[in-house]
Amino acid sequence: MELGRMCLLHIHAISAIVLLLHISCGACANVTRCVEGKGSAACYKQDLVINSTRLSSWGAEALNQDCCAWEGVYCDNLTGHVDQLHLGGEVLSLQGELLDYIPFKGTLGPKLIELQHLVYIDLTSNRLQLSPIPGFIGSLPHIRYLDLSEAGFVGEIPYHELGNLTHLQYLDLSSSDFTNSIEFFSWLPHLSSLKYLDLSFVNLSNVFDWPETVNKLHNLRNLTLYGCQLPPPIISSTTLSDKNTSQTLASVDLSKDSLTSSVFKWLCNISATLVLLNLSHNKLSGSLPDCIGNMSSLTHLNLSSNQLEGRIPDSFAKLCSLQEFVISSCNLSGHISNFFESSCVQNSLEILDLTTNNFTGSFPDMTRFQALRELYLRRNKLNGTIPESIGNMSKLETIGVSHNDLEGVITEAHFSKLSKLVLVTMIWKE
Repeated sequence: MELGRMCLLHIHAISAIVLLLHISCGACANVTRCVEGKGSAACYKQDLVINSTRLSSWGAEALNQDCCAWEGVYCDNLTGHVDQLHLGGEVLSLQGELLDYIPFKGTLGPKLIELQHLVYIDLTSNRLQLSPIPGFIGSLPHIRYLDLSEAGFVGEIPYHELGNLTHLQYLDLSSSDFTNSIEFFSWLPHLSSLKYLDLSFVNLSNVFDWPETVNKLHNLRNLTLYGCQLPPPIISSTTLSDKNTSQTLASVDLSKDSLTSSVFKWLCNISATLVLLNLSHNKLSGSLPDCIGNMSSLTHLNLSSNQLEGRIPDSFAKLCSLQEFVISSCNLSGHISNFFESSCVQNSLEILDLTTNNFTGSFPDMTRFQALRELYLRRNKLNGTIPESIGNMSKLETIGVSHNDLEGVITEAHFSKLSKLVLVTMIWKE
């Protein structure tokens, strides 16, 4: 009778995920772990018809009554409280490889707030019923990690409620259709502990003062605004002179937006800490600024598919930590040897892509670049022959040099020590 009453109460609030979870909040707080909730589990599982195969460990059976052993549910080792929910639609191996895609469906039920010790919620890549992010998430005061990307949330972001998440460090709302993104973005500095922010494919086309907002996120380390239609920023003297400008940013991905070269005014003001910078597929034009050479911590730089001109600045020779340099399809010119002879990246550079530019000169001597794994020099104006010394670059896996003015014969000596080579494209002009 008691079990039937519990089932009736919970089925009225049908949800495909969290109505099943709330049973663990009180039960897992006890050392006995989930004993109080073992009857409820069987009730909720009836609502998960589509995804029941993923939840075989959720149940009232003797072997399954410990919620801390359920798939996707993690508990604090000391207290037994449920503190993490890993319920993304992608089923991954322990190594992070995609094994399957089995998304949850339904709605996010309010019983979630009973899990007051949660610090981690991952609901990414699900097919929840299209609805706004529920405001009650703001009633989980200890949340540090929140990933709701590609989960089916639309409409208005309840940013006032989310302001209660003062410990939030990781926020991913990417690939969602929100209607109040302008207001939400301006409000973000209220999340004072934020270190990681990903709003990829959220429409930010009318957020012109975005650098000022980012400057106020003093702990932010990762900023990903990929495909947000981000406009050229309004850079005021206040923005550049603000002493509170974030000095923690390490990774900035602003690719596939609508940015012009004006963005460099802001980037060069925060350059000291940058490790990754991706500005590919924008509307950058003119010459590259020398100030990029001052980003001495950069390991990954991608400026591909822009409308640039001129040559690679001499200041780039100071980027001694670069591991990946991609600047394809940028209409750049100059003698190819200028980069290779003056660069200090011979011990770090692993990926170099200068495809589809107008670089000239003979094929460079690259034997100093012993860390290089991928080399792309296709569609330039290089001439002469490929030196046999390239065969000493033992870590090379991919070489692409087609559609140049190269000539000569390729012999076994060119591949003498290239035991890791898996792809070669070499097409000579007739």
